Amino acid sequence: MKLNPRQLEAFRAVMLTGSMTIAAESLQISQPAVSRLIRDLESILSLKLFRREGNRLIPGAEAQVLYAEVDKFYQGIERIERIADDLVTLRTGTLRIASMSTLGLSVVAEGVCRFARKHPEVKTSLDVRNSLGILELTSANQTDIGFVQISSGEYPGIQTIPLPPISAVCVLPADDVLATKSVISLEDLHQRRLISLNTHNPLQRRITSAMESRGVAGLSNVETTAAHSACGMVAGGLGITICDPFTAAYSKYPGITFRKLDQDIPFEISMVFPSHQHRSRLTQDFMNVMESLFKSQFLSMYQVAP
Repeated sequence: MKLNPRQLEAFRAVMLTGSMTIAAESLQISQPAVSRLIRDLESILSLKLFRREGNRLIPGAEAQVLYAEVDKFYQGIERIERIADDLVTLRTGTLRIASMSTLGLSVVAEGVCRFARKHPEVKTSLDVRNSLGILELTSANQTDIGFVQISSGEYPGIQTIPLPPISAVCVLPADDVLATKSVISLEDLHQRRLISLNTHNPLQRRITSAMESRGVAGLSNVETTAAHSACGMVAGGLGITICDPFTAAYSKYPGITFRKLDQDIPFEISMVFPSHQHRSRLTQDFMNVMESLFKSQFLSMYQVAP
């Protein structure tokens, strides 16, 4: 026994419409063609599926049983078509994002909000952890895109795309005398109380190197691993800090502000992906969201009122 898909399609159309003529219109074929397909199906099955009562087609018990199975099959096909269409139009799927806390608590979090509003049916997750943890997740194919701060070297199983570097800024109390300046020189920080980042932080190493090269020595006896904490300490009156501009711009602590420095101290971040996995359309769309967001941040980041 070899069933023809076209015969099953005609059978389903007749069951749904109760008419050879209407079924023919829905299939865009002639009524005799539908009749022939039904006859051929009955012949293959050795069953009489319909009987006529005037102009009506009455399905028999065998037709009802067969229809239940045929309809399941076509509903499955239609579901696959809907899923495929959703994938093409980015209305379904999952996107796993990982970010270092500096970005995960600021610009990446905003990017997730924009992406989720654009794709409400997509399951989106944001995992905030340190850069090494993100590299491990990405290498194990447990995240689709990550944002990390990498000082040097390569990590196996990772594809890296560096983002344009952006300069660190000085965060200080809004009523500090230095807040009257639009640009703060490193010499302005000499003998000022400074809240530093962890010595293993790549940005902190660049900050320390820049200050040492210009003979600047701050009074630093407070250290933290998180730039957000450093900004909180500035708000608490413990001193001044130099950190990435994203944390400075997104910090909502009262009574603090930030200013440009007269020396470029780059804050370098990269996007990372599993090198052995094809990048999905959802991942690419999130990259586009972040690219737009980064560009807008670059344009406005340093437009701080003197």
